[in-house]
Parts: sequence; C-alpha cells; structure tokens
Amino acid sequence: MAEQPSSQLFFADGCSDCGYRQVELPDPLPPVGDDFDWLVRDYDGFRLFMLEELAARFPERRRWTPADMEVVIVETLSVVLDQLSDMLDRVQAEAFLETARRPESVRRLLEMIGYDAVNLAGSEAKIPDATGAASEDEATRRTRLQTFYLALQQYRSDYQDAIDEMTPAQQANFQVFIDNPAGAPLAALDAVQLFLDNAPEFVTRARNDALHNYWALYPYAMEKARASGPRAIHTQKRMVTEGDYAERLEDHPLVLRAHAYSRWTGSWNTIYAAMVMIENITLDVPLTAGSVGGVGNLELLQTGIDQFNQQHELGDVDWAIEPTPRIILRPYLDAYRMAAQEVFLQDARFAGINISLSVRVANNYFQSEIRHAIIRLLSTALGGFFAPGRLAFGEDLHAGDIIETVMKIDGVEAVCLNRFKRVGKRYPNQADAGRIRLDGLEIATCNNDSQNPGLGILRVVLHGGQRG
Repeated sequence: MAEQPSSQLFFADGCSDCGYRQVELPDPLPPVGDDFDWLVRDYDGFRLFMLEELAARFPERRRWTPADMEVVIVETLSVVLDQLSDMLDRVQAEAFLETARRPESVRRLLEMIGYDAVNLAGSEAKIPDATGAASEDEATRRTRLQTFYLALQQYRSDYQDAIDEMTPAQQANFQVFIDNPAGAPLAALDAVQLFLDNAPEFVTRARNDALHNYWALYPYAMEKARASGPRAIHTQKRMVTEGDYAERLEDHPLVLRAHAYSRWTGSWNTIYAAMVMIENITLDVPLTAGSVGGVGNLELLQTGIDQFNQQHELGDVDWAIEPTPRIILRPYLDAYRMAAQEVFLQDARFAGINISLSVRVANNYFQSEIRHAIIRLLSTALGGFFAPGRLAFGEDLHAGDIIETVMKIDGVEAVCLNRFKRVGKRYPNQADAGRIRLDGLEIATCNNDSQNPGLGILRVVLHGGQRG
C-alpha cells in the first residue's frame, strides 16, 4: 500500500512567523494496459482472442495445430467461458420483467410492483386455498384440501416442526390423509387443516408451485400476467377521492352501481356512498335465498364474495348469521379508505314510475305472448329495462327509450304512451313532455308489484292480434 506523504514546514527569510507547509506527492502510477475485448461473449470469440494472445507472446512459434496442448487448453477454457457468459446473460435477463423467462422470476418481479399473480390467477390455475369458505360442506372441504396433496408429499419433511406440535392422534390422522386422501375421515381433514393453519410458509410455497406449474404448461397465461402487471400500477386501489369510492365499491360482487359525494358536517368533510345492489336489496336486509332470487343465486354470490375477500386479504364472512350487505361491505371499506376519513353507506332512492301503454298487435301474434314479452322487457329482471344497475344515479327517464324497447318486440305494430309519470298524485303526467327528471341519488324503477305499488306500476292494454 502507498504510504501517506508527510508534510514539511518551511520558513522564508528566517522569519519564525512566516511559515508554510509543503507536501510532496508520489509520482502517479503508470496506466495499466487493457487489450481485452469486453464484448467477447461466445466460444469462437474467446478461442480466437486467446490464440491471438499466444501468437503475440510467442512470435517465434509459427505453427499451431489442434493437437497442441496449448490449443486444447484454450478450447477447454473457451467452453467454460462460453457457459459462464451464457449464465451471466440468463441471470441478467431474469432481473427484468420484460426479459425474464422463468415463472418464479416473473412472479417475484410482479410482486415487487404490487401485482399478486397468485391471488389474481384464474380458477383454471387451481391455486390451493388454505382457508376456504365458512359455509363449505365436507365434500367441498375434501376437494379443497386434496389440492395440497402433492405439496404435502414433496415438502412435508421441511415442515416437521409444525407436525410435531400436533398431538399423536392428530399426527396419525394426518398420515391417514397422506395415505388415502379420497377416503380420509373427517378427523383426518381436521388434522390437515390444523397443519395448514400452523404452517403458512408451506401454504405460500404450495400456492407458488401451483402457479409455476400452470405457467409452465400455459405460457400465454404468464405473458398475460406480465402485461397486466405494469398496467395495474396505474389502477387506484385505495379510496381517496369521491370517484375512487364509487369505483372501488363497484368492484365488490354485491354492488352494481355506486355514487359517492362529500358534505361538510361542521368539523370535517364526510363521505357518503350510495349503492345499488343485486336484486335492488338494501343495506340492512339479510342475504338469504329469498332476498337474492333463490338458493342458486345465493351460493354463487357467497362464492364470489369469498373469492373477493381472499383476493383483498379480508376476513371470512360468517354466512351462518345471515349477514346484511352493510356488515359485508364495512370491512372492505375500512381496509381501503383513507385513515380518519368518515364514511357512511346509503341506499339508493328508488323512484317508482307509473307507465300505461296501448299496444297494437299484428294479426298473426297472440296477445298473451306480446304481453309477456312487454312485461319482461320493462321489468327489473336480468336484461330488463329497469334491471338493477342498468340506470345510473340521477339519470333522467325518456319516453322514447320506453317506446323503442317495446317496438323491438316482434309482433308490435304501434305503441302509444298514455301515462308516464312518477308514482304519486303530486307528480304530473309527463307523457307529452316525454321526460321524467331525476337527480341526486334517485334511480328510476318499475317493479310492477301489486304488493308494493310505490316502486312502480306497469299497465299494458293490447289491441288487435289473436286472443289466447
């Protein structure tokens, strides 16, 4: 190592007060020559470079043959350097999302930018689920736990500590599941679930392996995730502005339409969020088969909500207590709203519409068929004009849209709108004006339910056609 130079003190003209220090630095080192071509990357380049170096160092030697020991060593080194160069290129490529080719590298790079490829993978990826729905039966639970079977066989020894924490009876039941997962009793399923709860690292490893295997079999799925990840950066996942509250609430399976606004409440601004939900249910009505249109719809809705909560890392819903939409939406709202921001949930204000139509039917059509088609198209059923979520908050209702909808039916020759008004004596008939004005949180609806006429009435008078 170079020694630190020492300074010397000099005094001019013998004056003891006029002194100065002087340091003599060592001479700079001569530059080191570098004749290596750093762009050499393959076997031919390394071999040619080393042979040229040998020829330059030993100019007296005029002849080099493949059988010479020096040439054999050069070619051997060229093979090794070519492999190392290829390894360097691969490692460098795996460090960037655009060039990475290994599924685990793509998954990790996507995770770095906040894109959870495991949770966002489709059902076809068959990602194992360690929690499951709160209302799952034994058959569903067995099918869910069997997705961990290959991972249990492969990685069980790495998580022996979690198995040792179980009682001897639970360990025996755990082995029963390993031996025969299809015929394992309920106690064996409980033992496996206990292991999954105590070994979250194993669950993560099994889920990552499932995604790796899926991407290895279907590379287009990995390319789709590679393209979706950077675009997801621009997606606002938190609820900050009023628009964010509406957009994020509409992501929930329960919500079809959402509208948010702020109001000064004396000390701060309070956010109010109004929603239109499936089947036009309200926030405080329990989710039952009767309120959502049948047992099948309820099961689909529960599955969708459970998957949504899992993707957003929310707690499970206790379906046994028949929760209301407010109970289900509140944890999601609290997890993604701004801290200390007060938010209230509201129901939409449904404005019942009173409609009376006179329809002329073609001679070769039955009146009953036309009546049924009109009532279906102007109903709140799926595909109907007043279907939940189709009309926006404060959207005016136009008579032309009603007439156009009815005229699309085969067999309808003419339509006359006799009554077009909001339900209630204080509201005038707008059949001549052709427009019912709505504002704020109002949404037009026509349930045509005789038990609840306040939510809309539809009357159809048919002329012509065939009776029956």
